[in-house]
Amino acid sequence: MSNHDVTIEGDVVRKRYRRTDRGEPEREWAALVLLDEHARGLAPRPLDRETGPTVVMSRVPGRPLGAVLTGDQTRAMVGAYRRLFAVPVPPDTPRRHWHPEAFLRNNLEWIEAERTRRNVPEVVRRAIATARAWHAGPPTGTAEIRDPVAAQGDGRVDNMLWDGSRVRLVDFEGFGVGDLSFEVADLAEHISSRLPGLTDPEAVIAGFTLDPDRLERVAAYRIMLATFWLLMLLPGNPGHERNPPGSAELQAAHLLDLLSPSAG
Repeated sequence: MSNHDVTIEGDVVRKRYRRTDRGEPEREWAALVLLDEHARGLAPRPLDRETGPTVVMSRVPGRPLGAVLTGDQTRAMVGAYRRLFAVPVPPDTPRRHWHPEAFLRNNLEWIEAERTRRNVPEVVRRAIATARAWHAGPPTGTAEIRDPVAAQGDGRVDNMLWDGSRVRLVDFEGFGVGDLSFEVADLAEHISSRLPGLTDPEAVIAGFTLDPDRLERVAAYRIMLATFWLLMLLPGNPGHERNPPGSAELQAAHLLDLLSPSAG
């Protein structure tokens, strides 16, 4: 379910937030102001803050990326995020919502709650058990932000608008400081694009030309993110009804593939 309501009047968009406990309006407004100064055209322009709470912004052209990405679209998507990650982040900016430390802590607690689940396919049970072992001793520094960047806070593919030549970004409710490797992994592993095969995760990662140390961190974060999405897909959890039957089994097999170098 969406956390906001959007109304569009010509070139003006009003976004009214249904929840504010994570500072959603403040995060979005801060992001739009920052990007308007340092990366104009990448995101909507901030126009006004209204009571309600509501953020008023400009309408940007394009449609959500909702089909298998072409090479041009993949390059444009990566280019948009490279531009975002190059934006200087003010020192008082909070960490993005679901920053690496929070993500790791949530996974640990959720795995423990789900590990005794019955009546799930063997591949799912095996993936959860293997992920539990990995999370018990993740690589050093996994919970840290080592390469701070401006982070959108949500890698959903429909937050990326394609106008035929470039990609622009919308929805900054989770905006804050992120870690470069974590953000790249989020783009590669987000269920909205990877599970239906809209993107090639390896091509996305390659577009950022990261050094070997950062690539190792990306690999670790991919395991964390893939674990989260598997848990989301289990019966009774938020992602189960939103995705086709068999999605949990496919995600479990993918997670085991990511874990196999670590397991070995």
